[in-house]
Amino acid sequence: MTGIDRLISTSLSHVIKKKLNSDERKNIERKLFLEHGMSIKLSIEHFHKFDKALKNISSIDKKKFENECINEIIKIKKTDKNYSIKIIDQKLRDLILELCGDVETRKILICLFDNDLTIPQILRESKVPKTSGYRKIENLIINGLILESGKILSESKKISKYRCVFDEIKIEMGKNDIMIQAMINEKIFDESTSINITN
Repeated sequence: MTGIDRLISTSLSHVIKKKLNSDERKNIERKLFLEHGMSIKLSIEHFHKFDKALKNISSIDKKKFENECINEIIKIKKTDKNYSIKIIDQKLRDLILELCGDVETRKILICLFDNDLTIPQILRESKVPKTSGYRKIENLIINGLILESGKILSESKKISKYRCVFDEIKIEMGKNDIMIQAMINEKIFDESTSINITN
């Protein structure tokens, strides 16, 4: 599992690129490509590789830089056993609103709060038709809102189980703003390399 790394990768790579000057950016992109065959965006899902590439730039306070980038996207607050995450980045908010605005996608997400299910179980529980269901599940995986949580043996082959990256999503709309607050459990939070390297 990659925790919330995939979910924030597009926004975080955009912020990182914006904050680096062109020489720093070329330097990091070159190092990531030559050593790992990845872009800045892909390295967010393997954040230790980005972190290592950033070390080579002596003018940057690495920890401060990474924290500032993450804080432009999400704000994290520890609760009793979970973490509360406020979505700051507008593009990320728009993505979540768009996905949650679709009835079938919403049904899929709801059945994956606190549950680890295989794709056939998701389709059965959410009562979403197979044709659109597979496409919507794939879209949620690509965007990082659901992730693989393990494998089970079914008819002598291993199949993946999935869960929502969040245990709960709250959307509040006011006159001038939309607030998205989500709860993430400690296990998924701990698997998010981008957050844990910066903390």
